[in-house]
Amino acid sequence: MTTGRCSPAAARPRLTPGRVGCAALTAVLLCTLAVQAQTPRPGGTLVRASIYGDPENLDPILKTRIATVMVTMNIFEPLIKFDAERAVLVPGHAERWTASADGKRYTFYLRKGAMFHSGREVTADDFKYSLERLMHPGNISPFAWLLADVTGARAFQERKAREIAGIKVVDRYTLEITLDRFNVFFLPHLTSVAAAPVPREEVDLYGREFGAHPVGSGPFMFDRWKRDSEVVLKAFPRYYGGRPYLDRLVYRVMKEAAATEAEFDAGNVDFMVVRDPQYRKYKSHAVYRNHLVEIAELYTRHIGFNLGTSGAEWLDRRVRQAINHAIDRAIMVEKVLQGKAFSATGVLPPTIAGHNPGLRGYAYDPAKARRLLQDAGYGKGFTVEVLTTDHPAFGFPAVEAVMGYLQAVGIRVTPVLIEGGVLFERAARGQYQWYSASVGGDTHPAAYLRRRFHSAMIGEAGNFTRYRNPQVDRLLDDALATQDTARGYRLAREAERLIVEDAPWWFFNYNKAVIVHQPIVRGLRPIPTDIDFQPMEKVWFATPPQRRR
Repeated sequence: MTTGRCSPAAARPRLTPGRVGCAALTAVLLCTLAVQAQTPRPGGTLVRASIYGDPENLDPILKTRIATVMVTMNIFEPLIKFDAERAVLVPGHAERWTASADGKRYTFYLRKGAMFHSGREVTADDFKYSLERLMHPGNISPFAWLLADVTGARAFQERKAREIAGIKVVDRYTLEITLDRFNVFFLPHLTSVAAAPVPREEVDLYGREFGAHPVGSGPFMFDRWKRDSEVVLKAFPRYYGGRPYLDRLVYRVMKEAAATEAEFDAGNVDFMVVRDPQYRKYKSHAVYRNHLVEIAELYTRHIGFNLGTSGAEWLDRRVRQAINHAIDRAIMVEKVLQGKAFSATGVLPPTIAGHNPGLRGYAYDPAKARRLLQDAGYGKGFTVEVLTTDHPAFGFPAVEAVMGYLQAVGIRVTPVLIEGGVLFERAARGQYQWYSASVGGDTHPAAYLRRRFHSAMIGEAGNFTRYRNPQVDRLLDDALATQDTARGYRLAREAERLIVEDAPWWFFNYNKAVIVHQPIVRGLRPIPTDIDFQPMEKVWFATPPQRRR
């Protein structure tokens, strides 16, 4: 039987004079090159495009924007990490951890010999210092909520205590954290770059300027930063996980799509996130179509209906169901979004843990939509305003396409174009009829649903539609209270089924995130939390890059 693998026999042929020997030698060389092409090789400087602008500050506790986190996540190393592809927690600085029976006390056993970039070993004391720094009221960290359930955190933030009582150093390599109550998200919270250790002596040295001279314990070290131009990192040879393959990593700040595309096509950028208008080009490109990384990110595009509007036609569930049947989302994804999305069957994207593949959603059925409207007493239709932005994937172009479908069943839509921040402010206050937006980011299905549909979250907390269903509330509360992961997922799936049936949204699509890369780049991964959050220590070049500039 023949296979595509290089066998030991093929690697050591018996050469004979003439043509046979040449053929055998050629086979050996081709086989060797094929093996080498798949074996990670060290070296090279990788240039990636940062299309979201310059990082704000490289201190991991201070800023949350993608442009910042995509850099800091490779400088700093948390206690534990989240493997987004497999939706599982994996060791970071902690080789292992245990939890008490009630899920309120965690013990972390740190690996020995893990080093800061400054050359000092990371210990449990560094974690206590860094977590308290995160929570210190003087730092006003937007990540402080991550540790809100830790015993003594509130007293520390209110300056009533000099330390957080629930963070205890057992010994040099053992850390214990106690919570006031079980929180299913506590371990995922510790995967945040904000919870990574920083060396106290470096923070003391630089003070408020630490964010311009960051020192962590991750796979890459800070090299230099030219504002509004580029951030350069270099490999940390003493990284506990092994030296990264790349020598250097360059984040080029490139906001303009045309300029980014031109630099990539010229070979001066090794990979970039593909925007919607570029997708068709690279999807059909003779070379680059074979060098795309695609994933359904954890974001759901939708139109939300204000269920707090007295007397509104869409307070009748049949009307909301009719709207979901009236629109051909698959055609819209293909024509409006150029295929760069996945049609939604419900709230939860297919890449989230606990996703229900059996959820069918709403089929395109305008005749059924008309029957539902007739049954609800709105056979003649009605008029409505939709708040929207200029976003190409879920803003005005999408609403414009929706208008035609709804007009066909008697619903007349008037789009109101506003800025994104204003839209979310008005949605939070309930000052709208319908809105068009994209939300997401949570990695637990019950958390994803709770923020948008639990009655306790109405308003600024995330439930903009003012949706209320006591059964959904109970299911989500139970899902987030249980330590049985499988049971939590089952409860979340049942809650989603009820939400989809109630249809507080028109379920549009899940974002398809796409990276295009040069043929020599290896190791990029489909990361559903955000495809920009690439673990760059895993990336390498099959052959040395040849820059054109």
